[in-house]
Amino acid sequence: MRSTYGTMAFESPTRRGAKPSFRARPRPAFQTDVHPANRMGGSAVQKQAQWLSRAAEADRAGDAVQAELCRQYAEHWFRVSRGQE
Repeated sequence: MRSTYGTMAFESPTRRGAKPSFRARPRPAFQTDVHPANRMGGSAVQKQAQWLSRAAEADRAGDAVQAELCRQYAEHWFRVSRGQE
């Protein structure tokens, strides 16, 4: 079956015969401040305290957005410790 472009119905006209690549894609060069800390050890109460201390550090540094994000993580661990999630 030929389409109006002269190729098979599901074949890309620019990549005829090209095989898909299943290699792992490289990770982005940037890293965020928060996400690697998700691997902090300890109980839910300890993680809550760690996130609150990070929020206080961010407040002292003048980063209100980072402080709020850390408070949200702390709230999550507070709810986990109370069994609400």
